[in-house]
Formats: sequence, structure tokens, C-alpha cells
Amino acid sequence: MKGTDRLRKVIRHFGHSNFSIATFRGCVLAFLLMGCSAKGTPSLVEDFRSPPASARPWVYWFFMDGNLSREGMTADLEAMKQAGIGGVILMEVDVGVPKGPVRFMSEPWRELFQHAVTEAERLGLQMDLNAGPGWTGSGGPWVKPEQSMQHIVASETKVTGGRRFDGTLPQPQPRPPFFGPVPSQMEPLRSGFYRDVAVLAFPTPADGPGIADLDNKALYVRAPYSSQPGVKPYFPMPAKYPAIPAISQASMVDLTNHMAPDGRLTWDVPEGDWTILRFGRTTTGANTRPAPEPGLGFECDKFDPAALDAHFDAFVGTLLREIGPRPANRTTGWTMLHIDSWEMGSQNWSGRFREEFQRRRGYDPLPFLPVVTGRVVGSLEISERFLWDLRQTAQELVIENHAQRLKVLGRRHGFTLSIEPYDMNPCSDLSLGGVADVPMCEFWAQGYGFDTTFSCVEAASIAHTLGRPIVAAEAFTSGDKEAWRLHPGIMKSQADWAFCMGINRLVFHRYAHQPWLDRRPGMTMGPYGVHYERTQTWWPMVGAWHQYLARCQAMLQRGRTVADICYLAPEGAPHVFRPPVSALQGSSPVTDRKGYNFDGCAPETLLAGTKVANTQLILPGGAAYRVLVLPQMETMTPKLLEKIRDLVRAGATVIGPRPLKSPSLSDYPQCDSDVQQLATELWGRSSTASSETVERRVGKGRVIAVKPTTPSESESPSLPASARWIWHAEGSPAAGAPVGTRLFRRTFIMDPNDRIESAQLMLTADNAFELRANERWIGQGDNFKQLYVFDLTNALTPGDNVLSVQAENGGDAANPAGLIGALVIRFRDGREVTIPTDRRWRSFESDGPAWQAVMELGEMGMPPWGRIDRIAGQPEFPDLYCDYDLVAGVLGRMNVPPDFESDVNLRYTHRRDRDTEIYFVANPTDQPIIAQCSFRVMNKHPELWDPINGIIRECDRFEENGKVTRMQLSLEPSGSVFVVFARKPLGKRIAVRKPSMGLPMQFEIAGPWEVRFEGTPEKIVLDQLADLSRHPNPRVKYFSGLATYRTTFTLDARVEIKSGSTKVVRGTHPTANDQQPSIPRRWLLDLGRVEVMAQVTLNGKDLGVLWKTPYRVEITEAVRPGENVLEVTIANLWPNRLIGDQFLPPEKRTTWATWNPYTKDSPLLESGLLGPVRCKTIGDDGDSR
Repeated sequence: MKGTDRLRKVIRHFGHSNFSIATFRGCVLAFLLMGCSAKGTPSLVEDFRSPPASARPWVYWFFMDGNLSREGMTADLEAMKQAGIGGVILMEVDVGVPKGPVRFMSEPWRELFQHAVTEAERLGLQMDLNAGPGWTGSGGPWVKPEQSMQHIVASETKVTGGRRFDGTLPQPQPRPPFFGPVPSQMEPLRSGFYRDVAVLAFPTPADGPGIADLDNKALYVRAPYSSQPGVKPYFPMPAKYPAIPAISQASMVDLTNHMAPDGRLTWDVPEGDWTILRFGRTTTGANTRPAPEPGLGFECDKFDPAALDAHFDAFVGTLLREIGPRPANRTTGWTMLHIDSWEMGSQNWSGRFREEFQRRRGYDPLPFLPVVTGRVVGSLEISERFLWDLRQTAQELVIENHAQRLKVLGRRHGFTLSIEPYDMNPCSDLSLGGVADVPMCEFWAQGYGFDTTFSCVEAASIAHTLGRPIVAAEAFTSGDKEAWRLHPGIMKSQADWAFCMGINRLVFHRYAHQPWLDRRPGMTMGPYGVHYERTQTWWPMVGAWHQYLARCQAMLQRGRTVADICYLAPEGAPHVFRPPVSALQGSSPVTDRKGYNFDGCAPETLLAGTKVANTQLILPGGAAYRVLVLPQMETMTPKLLEKIRDLVRAGATVIGPRPLKSPSLSDYPQCDSDVQQLATELWGRSSTASSETVERRVGKGRVIAVKPTTPSESESPSLPASARWIWHAEGSPAAGAPVGTRLFRRTFIMDPNDRIESAQLMLTADNAFELRANERWIGQGDNFKQLYVFDLTNALTPGDNVLSVQAENGGDAANPAGLIGALVIRFRDGREVTIPTDRRWRSFESDGPAWQAVMELGEMGMPPWGRIDRIAGQPEFPDLYCDYDLVAGVLGRMNVPPDFESDVNLRYTHRRDRDTEIYFVANPTDQPIIAQCSFRVMNKHPELWDPINGIIRECDRFEENGKVTRMQLSLEPSGSVFVVFARKPLGKRIAVRKPSMGLPMQFEIAGPWEVRFEGTPEKIVLDQLADLSRHPNPRVKYFSGLATYRTTFTLDARVEIKSGSTKVVRGTHPTANDQQPSIPRRWLLDLGRVEVMAQVTLNGKDLGVLWKTPYRVEITEAVRPGENVLEVTIANLWPNRLIGDQFLPPEKRTTWATWNPYTKDSPLLESGLLGPVRCKTIGDDGDSR
């Protein structure tokens, strides 16, 4: 049944029921986003075993500054389709590559765009187009200054009264653009645009402090929150302000009509000293960088719907006219529009802003305009309230006249909308993102960029509270250090983390369009992004990884998330939602949720139809929460507080402090009286909680008053006094050490009987460092003015442990160098062990002698570093919410156990699909674990669904205690599993048979191995497996691509496969003399170490791709008595060939890339099949026997 037929069936079904137009639109949207099956909604088992197209991962598809070709587009899209990619987000940018021949938006460019759309339709792929050139927002050369983003600016003239002033007021000048000068062709337009707004005069007040942080509060600047230190996530609105000199509102004189068009003012000045301010509007200079040169232009006015309409017609409309009509309900081809991370900053004025402000806030902003210059009008409190109203008005205009308007325009042409609402956003992120059909976030590859976890929490919260089925993420964004090093085996753990954060569609950043068919690795995006193209060495094997992702995403797109805590975001803009630090565990940037899950909720979402059922909050999207936690703010509007009062009366539990006033001047001062009256009804007459919490019943619900707290220094991790600055013994490092890298290590022993409660390492270095524990990469830091905190709980092992630090002293000449830190291990019996940096550490210089004792330099606080109080990743602002443990205690007293718990740190997420409970559980470590887990489920039978291979196994070993179901989970390194609870089995499962009782059988396949290399007649024979990068033949040593290993091994003809077997002494091949009675067996092939992916064929039977550790595959159906032929094709990584080619002249090089950071001296990566390769028998539960 075709998609249109299925949609008609839905329409006919609801045509006979009480079915509103709004509900119908929601069904159509869900249909477009999710798809449906010919037999209705696919079953959970069907989605798991054969994931739908909607569950496939996507990629960012970048056209690189005119480097386009028809054949390259077809090859790209066909490669995506074959690999299991479901869609692309398309944009063209100019980022560090040579300019190509196809001019952006020219006729040849538009024809190629049409070809891309047609090919996507042919292949069943979706395409999401950025709403403007580049990735900044929506604009271009067609945007005139009058319809660009604008600021209100002012010039000042001081006059003395008692006489007539007759002169020209200086014209206010535009503020410098945030990202520096605009492109030269735009500068005359920027500097030439000016429109007068008003002229105001007032008696010059006495000198006094102005308004702090004015540029941000007045929306002249909104810097990138994720990448620029010190950017405030929100602006506090206290109830009390100090008294400072201010301009009297009554003394303000409006001289607007006294000024001529040329700026000449004639005015009889009253006695005294006066200040005249001439206000005008200018363009902010925000432009479409990094668009290709033909796409450079101003960003359109985000307050003016007409400006967006003009832009839409010039850009999207032009392309629509090029490709011709398409079905409105299409599910392939160009289906979506996109707003990428908000990087055009803020504006605070436009042509009709005054009228819009007055309509929305109920008063004229004109008398308060001096506030945007930093002057205080009325009082500091009045001025701050005006600025709150200005920002709130700006937010409403951006959301209504830009984001929602784009959504409306797109709907007319069958488009849905995705939005990344973070970074330089002048609005509340939750509010802007709430417009999207597909809210999006971003996470950087661990160790290769910034910590944007906050955006992941935001996008998931938006989707959950508003009922959006897809939560997409710009995934594995990377800086220049990635350099072709990432591969699926490394990325899996962070992908699992993303799933547990609530993401269910990965959009890999990035796939650079490859216009050539014969160049590898080919086009890059300069140094940015993970290299995720068809020219990757491992691309022929990537489908298995994508199948895993699709299975996970299919499961995580079912039903609704389960969470207990709803954190209400405060009113006001801008706002970055951040849960309390205490609600997360682990090390930045991959912090995990604890046992009670949570979401953030925008104020307007709570206001829009939230209700109470069975004491739970039910939000408009259908999500249910057991408690509502209020922000620790002293202000709240009467409208929002009244809604909270109604929810409590209906049975809700609310936790938070009492608000004291409104943050706004609307209906002032009555608004404050209304707030105080509502607060008294909820919290009682006491103005503050006398203890940490006070509970009060109101109607059917209750309010738990929380005493506002400010985190003290003792709540932040701090280095123990025993920690010392150390460095390699060379001169006087605190004064000046040679530039270069030094290696440090510390070994220690863990008693196998000790049970670790937590292990936290604090560390910093001048200038930068990378940390490993037991050869596992942990994290890095590059700012010696702050401490970096890492969770090593799951990285430590019984027996010997090694901490390894690679520290770099940067610069061009000798300068201070040092390393300081401490590992604090807490055990479950209450003991604590500290391992500080001290003389017991050892250091090593790469080209020097062996490891040697370090030099102790001094204690924390010594010059030149002084004290370090800043914790990396810890918000500079205090938490907006009470401690997580306090909320957990409330839930416990409500008889609600944690949704998930385990005796070792695991990450999880939980969704409910009708009557089925779906838990996804992942091991965050690179070690196998056995965990005792509890799930808040009763009276349902658990099954274990393996997303790697699609196998469903029953779970017979579990127990219930009236509240939770407990069971043991065994997980491989970075392993994951779905634990599915249902009242009856959901699908055909692998039956559990009696395990084998015989002794385990195992033997090594030692070789010799014949190795052939892709694209070359080169062939070698290895008597033993070894790292190819150490081979003496340079063509092997520097090889990158696919290498196929071939060997044979013999299984004795009398060995009975599956139905029987022969006892084998460990480490030997089976022989007739080792025979014992037949016992049921299954066989496993273990490849040992693989760098980095493998495809296995045994006796001509394809056994699939192994892309993560452990590299194991069952071979029972392929192995046979007698001779067996084994082929293993290995994909390694590009760096080795990129390094090797530096020894060759350009015409003899194998590789060609627009960016190559490698030199002859760069270290090679381990390469190939390293083994040892073993055959072994396994039990029916999959364990080796």
C-alpha cells in the first residue's frame, strides 16, 4: 500500500468519529515523521529486526564552495543508501577548501540541486535543507538593510539650560558586528543604513553605577554559550536591588518631533544640565558567514514576518520553482527545512518594535529607552524589569514572526521543520526549540571539541514534553585532532550515551560531498567534523554499524519516555536549560542520568494544557511526571504562578522556593501584589522555609517549600593539600621549561576484595594534557586556570592500575610548565584513598632516557599559577534547582523507587510503548561487566534484545519484590542491550537449552596468513600476525584501506559439529586421541585485536562485519570437519597512507585530500589483524566454554 493510500485510510477512519482538525494535523505530522506499515503500525519486533527507514541515521551533507558534480552526487547518495543512511541535512559552506567552478544559486547550481532532489527521491532518502546559505540562519545577498537584523543605537549631547539649543545632533553609529568586519561588498550597505527612532532629553543625573552586563541584557550581544567562556545561561531577576542615582520618569522630555530629518534640533532648554539622546536603528551586521561568496548577505530581520517572507521566496521559493511541484505528503526527497545552531546573535529593534512592545507588554517603551544606554530610569529595579520585558518581547517576536512563520511557509509546500535552538540564541532554548517538528541538539566527539551536553538535555526535553517523536543530534562534531582517527568501534560508547540522553536520530557531522570518483580521501570540510564519506577506508563495512544504530533508534522512537522529575525553566530570555549538576553522574562531556529520569519544561508548555491525573502532571505531549521542581528564582509572573496553583489544587506535587515578585513591569505594581497573594495560598504566610524543606497540603496536592541555597565552595571538588605541582626534571620548570610533550605515569594496586564507591580524579596542566587510565582514553584539558574532574569509577580494575598523562608545554620559547592533581578513591566500607601528584610519579621524554622520578615544584597556590578554584565543566552560575537527592527523597517517601539502579555504573533510558516497557542499558566502560540491576516494573516477563544481531533471548533468572524486578546483566566492553518487559512473549526467541557440560575447546589459528591489499597487486605472507605499520615493506607499512587475510585450519574429521564434539586440550587442534563422548557444542571465532574493522568469510559463507570489541562471531553454521578456509578483510585508517605519501612526489601519491595535517614525522597508527585468532566452543548463553 502506498503512503498516500495509507494516509487516506487514516482519514476515512477518523471521518466517522469526533475528530478535530488539530488532531488530524497532528496525525498527518506523525505520519510524515514516522511513516507507517501496510498493515498499520509495525510491531515492536518487526521494527527491531527490520528497522524502518525513519530509524536510520542521517548525515550532514555539505556542498563545499562550488565543488559539485552530478556524478559525485549520485555516487554519494547511492553510497548512503547502500550503507543504511536514511537522510541528509544539506547546506553549502565555504570552510577552508579551494573554490569550485559551480557558482552558488546559479543556473548550473540549481540544476544540480534538482538532480540531488530527484536522486534522493529515487533512492528513498530524505533531504532537509538549511533555511539559508551557510549554516548561520536565514539570509543572503537578496536581504536589504531595511529588512536585516537591527539594533537601536544612541548618540549623546550634553547641554546647559536657560537658553535655546539650535544644532545638529550627531547620528548614532552602528555597533561593530560580533564576528568582526562584514565582507567588503557589504560594508557600504551596513554603514549607510540608518533610521531615526526618537529623541529624548532629561536632567543629567548624578554620577553612579550603571546597569551591569548591559550589552547582554539589552540584546546587543549574545555570545556562543557552548564555546565562549563566561557566557551567562540566564539573567537572575532578584526581588531587591540597591538604590542608585536614576533619571526621573516624570522629567523625561520627548523631543522627537522637534528634530528635522537632517538631525537639526531647536529647543528651549530649561534650567540645569541636560542630556539629549538621539536614538536610531541600524543593521547589526549579522550575515550568512560561512556561506560561499555568492551567498553572502545580511541575516533577515527576525522580528518582521515580511522580511522572512521575502527571504523565503528568494531562496527556498527559487529552488521550489526549479524542481517543480512535488506531492505535499511526500516522505522521500526534499521533505524538510532546517534552522542550524543559532549563530547570528541577537537584535533588539526593528521598524515596528515599539508598537509590538506596547501591544504585548501594555506600556510604551519610549520613556525607558535610556536604559539601553546603561542609564537607570526610575530605579535599578524598574530598569531591570524593563530590560526583562524587552528581552521577552524579542523572544516572542523571534518565535512567532521567524520560527513559527518559517514553519507555516514550509507547511504550504509539504515541509516539516528541524531546529537546533542553542548557542547564540537570544530566546529561551526550550521555547525556540519547541517550534520544531524535529528538535535537534549537538554533541562533539569525546576528546575532540566542546561540551554541549546541555543541548542534548534540551532537545530531549522539548520532544518529550511536546510529544515530538524524533530527537535528532548533530553527532560527533570534531576539531582538527580527529583527522580520520574515529571509527564505529570508538564511536559506539558515545552513541549509546546519546541514546540514554534521549536522542533517537544521529545525524553525523559530516559527509563532505565528493565531486570526484577517483580521489581519496578527497573533499574535506577543512579540519572540521568526523570524516564520514564513501571515501572512508571502512565505508564498505559501515552498514553493520548503521544497522545497530537503526535498531536502537527504532526502539527508542516507540512510545513515550518515562521520567519522574519535571524541572520548570524560569520565565525570561535568553535561557539555557541546565539540570542541577547533582542530577547527573560521570565525567564531562558524557555525564549520565541517575535513577530518577527528568526533563526540562518551558513555561509556555506548562501553561498550554498541562493537567493532573492520578497525582501526575500530564503535559501537552502526553509525558507524565510525578513532581514539578521550580527554579530557585525570586520572581515569577502571576499568570504562571496561577497555573501552578491550579495544578497543586488538582493533586500535583510541587517542590521549590516561594516567589516574591513579578520580573515584569506589565501591570506594575499590581502584578507584585498578585504574586504575593498566590504565593501565600501555596506556601503559607511564612516568607521563607525555616528548614531545608517544609511540606504543605493545598487542595489535593502539596507544596514542598525549599530554602533557597547558594552552593558553597565546599560543595565543589577541591584538591587535597598533599597534591604537588610536578614536571619532568629539567631545569626550573616553574620559571621556564622547554617547549614540548612529556609523559607522566603513576602505578598503584587495587585489592580485588575492595568495592569502589567512587573514584574521582582532579587534574590540570600548564599548558594542556591528555589522560588515560589502564590504556583507556579518559579525557583532556587545555586551561591550566581550572581543574578538570574525571570519573574513574569504571576505569579502575583489581590488581595493577596505571594512570598515564601526556602533558604539553606549548609556545615558541621556554615557559612555565607543571602538572597537578589527585585521584580520590572512596570505598563502600567508608575508607578513602588519595593518590596525589608527587615524587612517586615518573616521567619520560620521548627522545630521552627511560622513565625517571619527577621533580616536585611546590604545593597548590605557588607562583606562577596561584590558586585554582574553577572547575572545568561546572557552571559559573549556581544551580537553578534544589539538590537532586532532596527530590529523590521526596519521591522515595511517595513510595516511588528509582526507575533503574545497578551495583556498577551503567547508563540507561526507559520508554513505554503501550503496555510494554523498553529499557536500553549500556556499559560505559571498555571492560566486560556483570551487574545486578533493578527495573521499576512488575508482573511482566523480561526479554533481552541484542541490537547488534537482532537476537531476542528469554530471561528466566529474575525476581520481583513488589516494587521492582531484579536481574543480572552481563555486558561486553561498551556493550548494550534492550531489556523488554511484556505480559507475554513478543516474538520468536532463541530457546534456552541446557549448557554444554564438557570441557572447553579452544585452539589458535596461527597461520601462515596470506595478505592481499585493495587496489594493488601487493601480496605478503605472514608466519605470525603482526602490526602492519611495523612491516619493512613501505607499501605495507603505510597502507590504508582494505587488506584481506587468508588462511586454512583443520578440524578433525571425527569432530561432530553442533550435535557432538571432541575434547580438545586448550591451545591444541583436536585429534583422534583426545576423543570423548559427544556433547552438544557451538563454535565461536575470536579475532583478538583488530585495527579497526573486519569482515569474516568462512568456507565461502559471509559471516558479517565485526566493528567493535570483542571481535567475535559464531561460526557453527559455517565451520566443518576437515579443512576450513578463513578470510578476514580488515579496514584500517587513512593516517598511515597520508603520512607515507609525504615521502613521495605529488604525482606518485595514492591519496589526495583538500586537508592533510600529517607530516613525515607523524606517528603511525597500529594497523591490520593483530590477533591472536582463536576458535573456541561456547555455551548456549553465548559464553565461552
